[in-house]
Amino acid sequence: MLSVYALQAFIIDGGYLKHFQWFFLWPLLPYHLIFIPIYYYFKVIITDKLSFNKMELILLVPFFLGVIDVGYVYLQPENFYQNIISGAISNPETRLNAEYLLLSLDQHLLMRHLWQLGVLVIIIPEISFFIKNGDNDELKSILNKWLLVFWGILMIMAVLAIIYALEKMMLVNIFGSLILLGENGGIITFFLYIALFLIGIIPIYFPSILYGYPQQEVKPVEEVKTRNETEVLKFGLDEQEVNLKLENLKNSKAYLNQNFSLTECARELNMPSHHISYFLKQQYEMSFTAYKNSLRMDHARNLIANGYLQNNTIEALAQECGFTSRTSFSKIFKSNLDVSPSEYALVCK
Repeated sequence: MLSVYALQAFIIDGGYLKHFQWFFLWPLLPYHLIFIPIYYYFKVIITDKLSFNKMELILLVPFFLGVIDVGYVYLQPENFYQNIISGAISNPETRLNAEYLLLSLDQHLLMRHLWQLGVLVIIIPEISFFIKNGDNDELKSILNKWLLVFWGILMIMAVLAIIYALEKMMLVNIFGSLILLGENGGIITFFLYIALFLIGIIPIYFPSILYGYPQQEVKPVEEVKTRNETEVLKFGLDEQEVNLKLENLKNSKAYLNQNFSLTECARELNMPSHHISYFLKQQYEMSFTAYKNSLRMDHARNLIANGYLQNNTIEALAQECGFTSRTSFSKIFKSNLDVSPSEYALVCK
């Protein structure tokens, strides 16, 4: 939808509308839906599930108003639409003043981006909570940055478009005083192209951002989730094959490397990183970091049970288990076993 939006802006601002007159009115409807997938994309990424409540029907208000106005124009005699097109071709600067039944075109533009702005403002607390909480592994770090970049791009687009619409309605005069914005709000179109480029190119280099992040409660590795035998895993994954790879990973103890990340795990298992995250989520209801830490905690328990702390410090134990500091090791150990390493050592005596 953003691509269609950019294409229409190019056709109109470039003076090509006379060759594509059919490409003027109907795109108003999908434009009024742009912020809906944006809203649910953030919601699904943050909550790891798709849900709907009746209050979210307010998202469809611009679309319903658009249906009424577009339907009204198409039901009028042909010369009514031709007059709108002729005005847009002869004087593109005033094309947004076109009057429909309920709202003018510039009012539709303003309403659409006000809704987008509202959506972006509403999800700020949820984005903030998501970024501040959860595991701090490579996948989560990349996803956090992507959410901030994506939100920032969309916010700038919404604000610029609102100012542009207000100026066209002659309520403010901001763009006219800024030479860098160019004539006819050309900077809006330019920024739209840049935004589309970034939104399209970033996932190519970081595809994991498209798959979200597991939010389920962590369970011990041994508690494998039972599935119906007829249920098929995504990506063509074979459960036995992947479990065998994970077992080999445990035997190799690669997870004890302090730099062991999801990327390193993907290299060890010869699997895409998002396949690993998906499999761990489906089979163990765990994130990659939770799975890695669970293996490390098993190793720590075995070392303590075999008397490792009798001749070594907890700092040494933390390093032996792949942690860079005693603090992070002790925190995760107590989170998993409800006791500190030293307390666990006393129990094992």
